[in-house]
Amino acid sequence: MTFKHQSPFKEGEVLEIQARLLESANRLHAESIVDRGRYRALFGTDWFEHIEEQDDSFADLDQLIAESFQELPESALEKISMASAKNPPIEAGLFAGTPSYGLLSSRMPDLPDSDNVKFSGGQSIPHHPKRVEAGVNANPGRSKWRAQSISTPGKAGLVALFQLSHSERLVAISELDPTLDHDQIQGLLKTADFLHKLAQDYQGKGELLDWAKFVTPEIKQFFRLLLLCKRPEAKTITIRLDHDSAEAALAAPRGPANYLAEIIKRSLAKLGIETDLAFNLEFNHTGSTENHPLHIHGALCIPDGRVDEVSKALRSALAEGYRQRYSNLAVHIEKPRSAQWWAAYCIKEYLITAGNLEAERGRKNRPNYATQQLTQQAKNFYKGIGTWLAA
Repeated sequence: MTFKHQSPFKEGEVLEIQARLLESANRLHAESIVDRGRYRALFGTDWFEHIEEQDDSFADLDQLIAESFQELPESALEKISMASAKNPPIEAGLFAGTPSYGLLSSRMPDLPDSDNVKFSGGQSIPHHPKRVEAGVNANPGRSKWRAQSISTPGKAGLVALFQLSHSERLVAISELDPTLDHDQIQGLLKTADFLHKLAQDYQGKGELLDWAKFVTPEIKQFFRLLLLCKRPEAKTITIRLDHDSAEAALAAPRGPANYLAEIIKRSLAKLGIETDLAFNLEFNHTGSTENHPLHIHGALCIPDGRVDEVSKALRSALAEGYRQRYSNLAVHIEKPRSAQWWAAYCIKEYLITAGNLEAERGRKNRPNYATQQLTQQAKNFYKGIGTWLAA
């Protein structure tokens, strides 16, 4: 028996559909070229060539932010990057092997406290429009925009970079004379407004979800590490624990993170160093039993000249029995090359480690630690981003 299959399309209809799809693709391509032209004129061209081998969600726009520094005046650039300018280039570090992220700048300016940019002469200009308050008959329980979530390190890092880049331009404006540098001020304001709109288009115009109720523990830790790595004397730290320290931490009643944090702070106190501290626990997956799989990735602040001294003290306290293989040091401390990438690196196995700790200890334990002061600063920074997005 022979079956004759009839096409669901009429004669010539397939060609029409193909023609419409091609026309739509060409139109979208033309629009993207126009948008790229605007970005290229504003931020330069280098960010179009930036390609990362690893899967990330904001590398291109991250580079876009970095390239946009070219328009800032020299005096503002000196103020913003004073700390990093004193430090010579450093060699690639070894966190848990060769790092896989790009080397980007990690600069953070002193942010203005008010909504206006103030000059030495007392003049001030607004840097973004104010949100209209609810009227008499408005329902105060409803806002015009829905609250937005930041659910991944990629989104958190990108939105934070937008906000910081916006603030950097306000710092640059405060360094200029409103009479003599009027055109430059207007250009910086235009760029700041563009960044504000770009962030709203990306994240949404609503305020961010409540920190305490809706932000996941790993994203909270991301913001803590991000802020800590932006400080002038910030250092990244990796500690590969020896068997005795790791087993004692896993058996500690208050949890391994708190146990290790107390030892780290006590070791630093003996050296006269008091600092905020944040880190995550992680297990390696090599299967080797020569060294314990538990290790630490985190950040702290110590003077450049005391890195070797601190490394020796922490090795003596936590990694005396660690046997070095290849370039994996027992304690590795260095300056952060990219705050957002290191923060994302530290939390990359948060859920996996939490599961391992629960299986090991028979109860749930958070695989991270952060000082209370740093947690409050991260919360305020997060809320500030939400207010900025909703403005």
